[in-house]
Amino acid sequence: MTDTTSTINKEICDRFLPLSTIPNHMRDELLQHAMTASFDVYSNIIKHSGKKVLYHYLIDGYADIRHSFDRRTNISSSDPKCAYPLEELIKDGGVVRAITPCKVLIINRSYLDEILLRMQSSSNSTATLIEEGSSANTVHTDDESSQDEGIDDNYKGDWMSLFYRSPLAMNLSPAQTQQVFSKLDNVEVFSGETIIKCHTKGNFFYILKEGYAEVVSEKFGPFNGKSFELEPGDYFGDEALVAQTIRNANVVMTSDGILGRMGPSDFQKIIKSALVTTPTADELQAFHNPIYCDVRLPLEYKMGHLTHSINIPVGKIRKNLNSFDKNLIYIITPEGGLRSELAVYLMRQSGIEAYYMDEELQNSLPSLHNKIAS
Repeated sequence: MTDTTSTINKEICDRFLPLSTIPNHMRDELLQHAMTASFDVYSNIIKHSGKKVLYHYLIDGYADIRHSFDRRTNISSSDPKCAYPLEELIKDGGVVRAITPCKVLIINRSYLDEILLRMQSSSNSTATLIEEGSSANTVHTDDESSQDEGIDDNYKGDWMSLFYRSPLAMNLSPAQTQQVFSKLDNVEVFSGETIIKCHTKGNFFYILKEGYAEVVSEKFGPFNGKSFELEPGDYFGDEALVAQTIRNANVVMTSDGILGRMGPSDFQKIIKSALVTTPTADELQAFHNPIYCDVRLPLEYKMGHLTHSINIPVGKIRKNLNSFDKNLIYIITPEGGLRSELAVYLMRQSGIEAYYMDEELQNSLPSLHNKIAS
């Protein structure tokens, strides 16, 4: 699969439901939280899941709806069925697989539901919600609205648009994103100023609102001394807060600018908690053949590990995120502690369905108690 976040023509909404019911002035906002993706022949576009975070619409190509080996149906992008999300075609199970190269529009469901709700509340016309409708956590309360009003309008614009389409924002609900914005303190910075110093403790999460910066990674760190440019909408400082480790890079401003800065407590409550989630015992048992993954070093793993788990150290996960099968579910076992939580955080931002198994969940499942030594 190849992703692109290039500008999407809002006229494409006319082909799909309920997108076609959204007025033009609201489509731009919706498409800020959308992307198009290309799928090669025989690759899975989506599989059935009880958690519908995204909606997929077939823009171009032919696909195969597979409920079983003997029960399958071919569809084309011009098929009337494809006016609806592909998720609607496999509500009872199955997968949608590309049988020619396919182009797909991917929409963040939370933002779609929120816009439809706003349409309903602002007019007498009825917009049909897909299936069971909006989840309660996408409804803005008066408190959230007042928080949004407190955001400095001078910095709304490009940086917000870019952040909305980031891998991080795609994992946040609209209410959570507004919480992020409301908790950012504006900090004026200057060219040449060091924002983060290598080998120091992580104490803030940052979003670059104005200006440009450069990340210079540690020579022997995960990025081997490479440098990266940061522009408005980019964020940094999060991984050290998730894993509570020291910084592995310097971040230096290359121009004057403004940073949005969030403290560790708000980061843990709003951002980390949204990405690093633990399923219930019932949810875990309902998952279809999840992959149990231990992210410790091989020597630690050999000293004892969960039966049937595989060993992929977190450093290897970081380097090979694009090679994970996004049609599988990954359960990260608790032995790695904060490293396990960091693995989930990284995987979720790469579109991988990963969950953190804490010790309470592990202890609630007798079949998982046994550990073996290699």
